[in-house]
Amino acid sequence: MRKFKYIILTTVFSFIVFSCEQESVQLNPYPSSGSGGSSGSSGSANFAKFVTIGGGYTSGMMDGALHTFGQSHSVAKMISNQLALAGGSSSFNQPDINSANGYIGPGPDGVPGTADDQGRTYLTQSASTGAIGLSFTQGDIASVLTPYSGDKSALNNFGFPNSVLAQYLIANDGTLAPANDFFARFDASGATISPIGQFIGSGASFYMAWLGFSDFLGYAARGGDQAQVPIPDAATLGTYFTQALGACQTMNPVWKGVVGNVPDILAAPYFQFIAATVAKPTEIIPMANDATLAQLQGLAAGFNALNTSLAGLGYITAQEAAMRTLSWNVGANSILVEDESLTDLGPLWDALVGLSLLDANTRAALEPFRMARQAFDGEILPLAAQVVIGVPVHPSMPTAVYGVTVPLPDQYFLTGSELVEFETARATYNAAVAGAVSAYGGGRVALADFNGYFAGLAGASPFSNNGVAVTYDFAPPTGMWSTDGIHPNARGYALVANKFINAINEAFGASVPEASVGSYPGAALPVVE
Repeated sequence: MRKFKYIILTTVFSFIVFSCEQESVQLNPYPSSGSGGSSGSSGSANFAKFVTIGGGYTSGMMDGALHTFGQSHSVAKMISNQLALAGGSSSFNQPDINSANGYIGPGPDGVPGTADDQGRTYLTQSASTGAIGLSFTQGDIASVLTPYSGDKSALNNFGFPNSVLAQYLIANDGTLAPANDFFARFDASGATISPIGQFIGSGASFYMAWLGFSDFLGYAARGGDQAQVPIPDAATLGTYFTQALGACQTMNPVWKGVVGNVPDILAAPYFQFIAATVAKPTEIIPMANDATLAQLQGLAAGFNALNTSLAGLGYITAQEAAMRTLSWNVGANSILVEDESLTDLGPLWDALVGLSLLDANTRAALEPFRMARQAFDGEILPLAAQVVIGVPVHPSMPTAVYGVTVPLPDQYFLTGSELVEFETARATYNAAVAGAVSAYGGGRVALADFNGYFAGLAGASPFSNNGVAVTYDFAPPTGMWSTDGIHPNARGYALVANKFINAINEAFGASVPEASVGSYPGAALPVVE
């Protein structure tokens, strides 16, 4: 099997998703000092004490981890900074993580607390080749497991990452849902009061709640692999959100607030980077006119004929047989992927062996293709797929290559049907959020509508804020995204905060100044290694 390498982030500096024709403009990539912003007014709202609740964006996830810098530039903190210019408090207490790197996971050895633990990611550049890549800092598991040492009863930010909406409605004791370590470290109730209950009981005058976003983000980030994360149940999540908002409004009948719905997160760089910088899924596997191609073409002929026979016998539909047609030719070819919506052909092949219609060796060779097909245009290869495509399953199996002779696992690919399911669920949930605001808001709740928000920013890139360049990527120094491609950096979080601020101003007749996006740092320059 001819092996090939998939170049990591080689075109990162030119990456602009969904780019359109732009006029040539003079842009300064570097921020000025200070966040800027003139005084404003609160209108009919009262910003004296501001509290927030939500997931990774609200808590300040950045570069794949929750760390001190990201937390200090969370969406929650950014909004608070601006509310302070319109009658709000300059104090905003967050459960400080006290870690420069944070913690992503245990690393290759799978053992937490060892030398290869992984913390936040950062850009690197090879001193010898100039190639751009990503590396992990040393992970700090103690940052997650060490209880917050500050006053837990005086917190303003109740957001925590790696969460699902249900966890906000129940006590964090692990009985009804897995306990969340990020919330446990600042849970003032000893796992007896739900996060939303503590949030409501904070005695605040104004709030921001961004609930349900993490359910969708977690599912999409794992390629729609339901073995890891179930597809968001929009009806159930809508009920949960309605319960949460209803409790907020009835248990504190005075405060006002703003809520957000689920953005078009599939427009984030994590989901668009490969298509924007390398190739479409149908043009990603290079093949030369050699023995490897001949072997694959022979395999395709037999596989396609077998599927045609199974369709003729009624075991699969003609449509599925056509969908599963394999084809390899000289040049760029479609990547081989796993699609869990397809019929598992394994039992059918076993039956054919039992009837002596298929020999055992052929059956064994077919094993990787039980739920396989080649990708179609419009389907999504997330950024994580880059480290798997073209890599042997095991060093001892050089011909078993992901994306070529072994299907790319489901967690690294979003199929067309998964994309339809995702967007249908997102639209249904967002409608439930709007319905809950209408039913329970009573003029006291603003809705920040993030539908189309990220695609809009992508289409406008590059743009200027106070004369400073902002680009829709994680390319230094102008990019608005952190290196994980899912969570913004400081500049990006300021943009998101402004979306909430605009909703607040419109709903309550306030004049809260927008954050000066260009005054916050963008993506950091790569470290030469």
